[in-house]
Amino acid sequence: MDKSLQWLIAALLSVTVLASAEEPDGDRLLRQMCTKLAAARTFSFQASREIDPALLEGRDVPEKAKITATVHRPNQLTTQSVSKAGKRRIVADGRKLIVSDEAANTYTEVAMPGTLDALVARLADEYGFTPPLAEFALSDPYGNFHREARTVTYAGQEKVSNGFLGLATVDCHRLSLKGPEADAELWIATSDLLPRKLIATFHRAGQPQVKISFARWDLAATADASTFSFVAPKGAEKVEMWTTAQMRAVSAKR
Repeated sequence: MDKSLQWLIAALLSVTVLASAEEPDGDRLLRQMCTKLAAARTFSFQASREIDPALLEGRDVPEKAKITATVHRPNQLTTQSVSKAGKRRIVADGRKLIVSDEAANTYTEVAMPGTLDALVARLADEYGFTPPLAEFALSDPYGNFHREARTVTYAGQEKVSNGFLGLATVDCHRLSLKGPEADAELWIATSDLLPRKLIATFHRAGQPQVKISFARWDLAATADASTFSFVAPKGAEKVEMWTTAQMRAVSAKR
């Protein structure tokens, strides 16, 4: 073989090997993001979330909400969700859970001692819901992602809109997550390895989606007792929070 041809083939092979070696590993990036979140004792973030109506019972239009969240591990969390339906707040102080609905001027209170992991699991099992974006507050977010996704692959870099009115952009790693119930695309900022966008597409008719944009991450947030306290508004009615079993029993009698 001609020596110049041998040199060319060797050069091409070396470039291929180098490119392969330099491509980031998607699962490793996911683990780094989750490790960073899990290590934060007190943190906060903001998010915009849109849920397709096919994923919401009795809805025919998407639900859009602005969410703020503050987490203090191991057992405190507060979230506020603002949408066209009004303002809803969830507070967990390590002893009880409170859910308030400003539009209806109601609130409910349930004894729920324990960690945030225990709280999220119990709410899902007994009441059929969890606080907005609670998966990011769990002690092992990496394990939680892998319970939902069988494979994680790297899908390149992209710029994602960020900041006020989305006029700024941030460079992100894009990860592709494939699971039995849904596939997802997750964008992690190259600068701080924190999530900036998540789109989950469910394996259902019409492929409904949940779209989330994240902003204002603060992994050294300050919080005190007042952050996780709740004072019922004047005239607010205290109501019972029904379990999934109670709701099913009522529906069966109709």
